[in-house]
Amino acid sequence: MPLVVVTIAAAVLAWDVALAGWIASRREAPRLFTQLTAFCGLLVVPSVVIGVAAGIEAGARTISGITWLLPVVAAAYALQVMVALGKRLVSPLVAIPILLYDIVLAAIALGDYLVATRGAAPNALQAAVSARDVIVGITVGRAALVSPFTTLVPMLAPAYPARWKLSGAVRAVLVLSATALTTLLVLEWPRGVAAVRTYAQTDIEPMQARPAGDFLLGIRLYPTLDGAPTARRVQADARLIEAFDPDVALILLGDEPLNNSSLDAIAQTIEPLRQDSVRIAVAMALGRNPGAPDSPERLRTIERVLERLRPDVLFPALGDPVPQWFGAAPPTANWWRALLLRSSATVTRVRPRTVLAWSATHLDATDSSVYAWATAPGSPVELVGAMVYPSFSGLPAVDARLRALTRWHERAVFDRSAMPAARGAIPPHWLVHVGGLPHAHGDDAQTAAIRRSLAFATRQPWITGAIIGEPADDNGWLGLRASNGRERDAVRAVGLAARRFKEARAQR
Repeated sequence: MPLVVVTIAAAVLAWDVALAGWIASRREAPRLFTQLTAFCGLLVVPSVVIGVAAGIEAGARTISGITWLLPVVAAAYALQVMVALGKRLVSPLVAIPILLYDIVLAAIALGDYLVATRGAAPNALQAAVSARDVIVGITVGRAALVSPFTTLVPMLAPAYPARWKLSGAVRAVLVLSATALTTLLVLEWPRGVAAVRTYAQTDIEPMQARPAGDFLLGIRLYPTLDGAPTARRVQADARLIEAFDPDVALILLGDEPLNNSSLDAIAQTIEPLRQDSVRIAVAMALGRNPGAPDSPERLRTIERVLERLRPDVLFPALGDPVPQWFGAAPPTANWWRALLLRSSATVTRVRPRTVLAWSATHLDATDSSVYAWATAPGSPVELVGAMVYPSFSGLPAVDARLRALTRWHERAVFDRSAMPAARGAIPPHWLVHVGGLPHAHGDDAQTAAIRRSLAFATRQPWITGAIIGEPADDNGWLGLRASNGRERDAVRAVGLAARRFKEARAQR
């Protein structure tokens, strides 16, 4: 389905460029109309590329100063259709649906721009962005909430009669598509408003200091690593460390096998954190092709990670907090059990003091099955966790995930109580990834989602830690730092709360 969406967008782009070239070449056309059409056809491809690149930190660094181009071009498209309609160059039956579609897309593009540059947009525009994500999410799922590939392409007014039957059929398809998309976007707009308002209408409880000081607050650092992070990235993430003063730092390694030199370079980067008494948690990315859980390459990589990075906590595989646009299908429960058993044997042999951990990603039936196995007596898993992020509905999705985790824990406690011969306690729990959707719902929504998760975690004695992530927009709009380098509001607000939490904990 992602490929279908991209293909349709590419086809509309091609149609716009070809149509603009044909209209601009007609000498009998009004000069204003041909110039406006040529402007749209010339800049539509660059504007879409800029819109996509602006959502990824590596691309946004070079084009952050021209991200205004997409809303300008979208507005020009709407103006082009108005001119064509006013000069009677196109039938109203064709122009009006395309005009409405282009006006809606211009509003969405303006909302995208305001959220990306300022962290917030008026509720009407923010809801339009949220509605667009829902529509694209029908085909690609939750990946639409964070991916810049959700950019929709505007349409030109096809002035003058069609020259061939095929072009006439294409026009009919475009008009019907524009009508359908506009209708869906308008219908979803009230739900977008409701999703954005869920964060403001919910009371945000503060974190509660633990008398025993047994709650660890952590942060995810750096992008997915296949070598040492750049000096620029280390410097940027150092500001997050200063803001949160974390107890734990989570490092995510790429799914490709890492050689010794790459691991040594990473070890040098994280050594100052270790010397500052920060616990190091290392996770290996699940990747698009997880492969066999007992593959020799994976087990050798785990062994090298244990020897050279010496992590306090090891996640032998960790999924994405929100699915990627072209992500792989999630592994089965049998795959997870086999991986954890093999990893446990390697940890016991190489570095027994490292804690073997597993985290639920989707909190679905597969995760429930693995959780029940991981918390059962005799399981090699010493730490279990869950990723908690909002969804299309906003903050209620966070509450739903927290309730699911609570039900799983209560069931595990009940199962243990029904087995008098069972030994050992249920493994401690972490919220391994807590975050929000700063682009889909705004910076304030990200702050509210993180604070809700942390408030819940600190009030549950069986949850002993939480890790805040992502650090930046490396793979989409999820980070504490926007792709253009702007620190989002959560860094200040949640960072201040985290420091006060640690101060209160120290006083007790």
